[in-house]
Amino acid sequence: MANIFLTRNCNLKCPYCFAAEFVNKENEEITLENFKKIVDFIKKNGSKRFGLIGGEPTLHSNFREILEIIIKDEGIEGVTIYTNGLLLDKYKDIIFNENFRFLINCNSPSDIGEKQYQKLRENIKLIKENSKNFSLGINIYQDMNFNYIFELLKIADLHTIRMSTALPNDEKEQAVDILENFRQMKPAVFKFFKECIKNDISPYNDCNSIPECILTVEDKRILLQLNQISKKYDAGNAINSCHCCAPVVDILPDLQAVRCFGLSKYMKASINDFKNLDTLNSYFFNKIDLYSRLSFVNKECESCRYRLLDKCGICFTYKIKSMEKIKDYAANNC
Repeated sequence: MANIFLTRNCNLKCPYCFAAEFVNKENEEITLENFKKIVDFIKKNGSKRFGLIGGEPTLHSNFREILEIIIKDEGIEGVTIYTNGLLLDKYKDIIFNENFRFLINCNSPSDIGEKQYQKLRENIKLIKENSKNFSLGINIYQDMNFNYIFELLKIADLHTIRMSTALPNDEKEQAVDILENFRQMKPAVFKFFKECIKNDISPYNDCNSIPECILTVEDKRILLQLNQISKKYDAGNAINSCHCCAPVVDILPDLQAVRCFGLSKYMKASINDFKNLDTLNSYFFNKIDLYSRLSFVNKECESCRYRLLDKCGICFTYKIKSMEKIKDYAANNC
């Protein structure tokens, strides 16, 4: 899977933004020429699907032209647009093509203001009337009032939701014990889970699932209840407490690729140096994933059975220092 980064611009300033290094720093967007180059690169190994990300992708000055390129390309079967949903009505005459799927990240009225929230509600209604290929998402970054997201799910007539636990992406904050960050976030996450049960909603994890090692028996009982809801709706994406990150490559406007935003300062590679997406994925796996799966963030994690079973869900971003030590050891002893 690959995502194409269309623009650094965004019309929101989310407090948890995981792409903070890129967003609203410069007025940079991908050229149509580079967009076509990336699409051709992705298709070389038979891939027919990719994502459009930002910033806010719908802010690209040639977003309509990008949609037209995708629609006309018979080699593309599906494109997921990762969006905050506020501008989708601007493209309602073209965006509901069967090629497009939407993942709408939903922010609360307290974060984006009541006017923007009402716009989001109206656009979710618009999408429901015109497409079956959409889902909603939420990023939990603090103890929150979750009423708004269940209102939006009801409007969308959905019983599943993508979720992510937002953790510090600032280098100084990352120096703090990441397990302590998870322990601090766990009450808010499980508050959300309990409300999902009440509202008959099945959440599924994107990033930063709560590690198995800090769950109680009661926590696991709640997860079992959520799995029952998932089976009820044949969601296929049941919530899990721990999973390893799967390779996803984000390709920037200048044709540089990163393993993900969290690792963008750690390593970049130009797609011009690779035959196809498979070889690029292999490169990142051998340079990052392989070492990350051997790494641990503190002494407590060293002998953790979940880590040893390759079920550690802690983001690679927090393992960089440990990864470097393992790389140095491998270089000198293998």
